[in-house]
Amino acid sequence: MNLSEIHYPHTLQELMLLLEHERKVQIVAAGTTFGCIQDSRYLSFEPSIVYIQHIPELSSIHKTERMISFGAACTLSELEHVYPFEHKQAKELLHTIGTSAVRNIATIGGHLMYGKRFLSLWALLACLDAELEFRAFSKTSTKNIWYLADEMGLPAIESGRLLTRIRIPLQSIDYLFIKRIGGSIFPDGDGAYLVSAATVDRRLISDFKLVIAGARAYRNYDAEQRIISAPYPLPARILQSALRMYAESLRKSNFWNAELLLPLISQALEDLRQSNT
Repeated sequence: MNLSEIHYPHTLQELMLLLEHERKVQIVAAGTTFGCIQDSRYLSFEPSIVYIQHIPELSSIHKTERMISFGAACTLSELEHVYPFEHKQAKELLHTIGTSAVRNIATIGGHLMYGKRFLSLWALLACLDAELEFRAFSKTSTKNIWYLADEMGLPAIESGRLLTRIRIPLQSIDYLFIKRIGGSIFPDGDGAYLVSAATVDRRLISDFKLVIAGARAYRNYDAEQRIISAPYPLPARILQSALRMYAESLRKSNFWNAELLLPLISQALEDLRQSNT
């Protein structure tokens, strides 16, 4: 049996130096998904294990007038009272993840970087244009959350990069629709979440997104553009036009069950047409 050396860096600089000098490293924060990403029935570890929960930069939350930013090692419980989870439906979605004991240790970084599928919060954060900050040695890069999905909508986790922060633009959520589809989400069930969010400004829909995420991630940019700048409440003719666009793209995908999803998308758009902000 090979023994692993465990490192406990206390600063981001220490962590990056370790990653630069150690060839095979296992990064661990809470470890709540670790057993599920193993390919074999027995747990295996890299020669070096790096525990990152002692790094303040990775567990801090910052808020400005335009953006909220939280470190990748923030626990899910720590996010409960900040944007966007102060919104009732978003908080209810957060509470569907495990138990309170799990949420007290599970991190948002581990939630997003789970490579087998997209977990519960992914669709919501995609609707809110979340940006991810990655570090690779001396380089820092910022990517949209869709960087974690390939052209087919499958998870695409790139090795050699460390997720350090998640940033979400602060914007009004005037309308939020969240529906769970199918069975379990974690660790590898057939479930998914459909989330749509809209912002209304001066009786116009100034922003709209609809994302489905589970085994794959889906979004139709053209249908969203058909709705953006439309009058609010959403006119029936625009609703039907957008729904046809969603139907066509879902059926072309040869993956999503259009007959299951289209009634839910129709409900999301119908709620937007009838709601009063």
